[in-house]
Amino acid sequence: MANHIYIVAAERSGDSLGAALIDSLRAQSPSIEISGIGATQMETRGINSPIDVAPLAILGIFEGLMKYRTVMRLVRQASDAILASGAQLVVLIDSWGFMMRVAERLKAKGYKGQIVKYVAPQVWAMREGRTKVLARSVDHLLTIHSFEAPYFTREGLPVTYVGNPVFDKDYRSGDGKGLKKRLNISGPTPVLCMLLGSRPAEIERLAMPFGDTLLALRKALPDLKVLSPLAESTAELTREVTQDIEGYDDVVWLNENDKLNAFAASDAALACSGTVTTQLASAGLPTVVGYKISAMSYAVASRLFKADYVSIVNLAASAELMPELLQNDCVAEKLAPQVLRFFHDDALRLSRRNTLLAQTDEMKAGQGAASDKAARAILELISI
Repeated sequence: MANHIYIVAAERSGDSLGAALIDSLRAQSPSIEISGIGATQMETRGINSPIDVAPLAILGIFEGLMKYRTVMRLVRQASDAILASGAQLVVLIDSWGFMMRVAERLKAKGYKGQIVKYVAPQVWAMREGRTKVLARSVDHLLTIHSFEAPYFTREGLPVTYVGNPVFDKDYRSGDGKGLKKRLNISGPTPVLCMLLGSRPAEIERLAMPFGDTLLALRKALPDLKVLSPLAESTAELTREVTQDIEGYDDVVWLNENDKLNAFAASDAALACSGTVTTQLASAGLPTVVGYKISAMSYAVASRLFKADYVSIVNLAASAELMPELLQNDCVAEKLAPQVLRFFHDDALRLSRRNTLLAQTDEMKAGQGAASDKAARAILELISI
């Protein structure tokens, strides 16, 4: 009988990791049976998700509490589906709160297979006590940062470092000239890439400050072109949220397939904090980062958060290579001047591009394909 693995992803970034992992597992073990819970990208790999994970795109501590009943219903459904599948190993990707509840319910229900967590909670930034919770809830951890293992191994949890999956892709491969030609952008026209985020709450909170920023930028740069590649899962919501906000009238909305082309065509970026900032850094695109959560969630998080920065590239460099304007600082009056620096100062823009490329080259040095390493670790575990 073929080995059977169950993969669970609750958010868009996790869905992407799950899809890449499926590809690597099938390449290394063609007879492997894979079931799972995920979204669009996993579905394109033939995974028929038994539950809709869309309600799990929750932003902030108190927002999660408000949706507690929904979360727990989905926990029950997910764990029941895993138990019914007969899979010998389950991979729980990112999404700390949801995945830990699934793991704990599987243990309580007597699940005999192995439980693997893919992507560790950022205990180096906040809530170090989560190491103990993870150690008693799962059997193995796959980490994406080389420095994370000691936090968990001291609790007796086996850890395998697989590398950051964001570096599996070449973000410098976009066809900027081709996109500009297609959009009739010619000459020295300034181009900004704008990314509002992948969660509904991010889009809703950043729509107004980013819209105000676009207005301010156009006053200084009247011929500015703004490109915004949209994920299929959030395209409709983004258009709906921004349609009545001044500043978005001239935004060129693009399909996600044009994301790398938009990176290559742009002079600078304005982006929501998240995985995309590492992608932008890997493309060498000077970026200003904005982020907002609810006031109550921020009040709690600001007391718990230990790290100096929220962007992984800034953390790795121990320097603010990407200016971060968070919460009350995430306003046009502060965002726009930071973005304009990259348009007005050619030397700064080039220097920052080179610094970002050098930093991300250092971060990915020698790691190989993270999804391939993760697949190898999982296949070794299932053969034990």
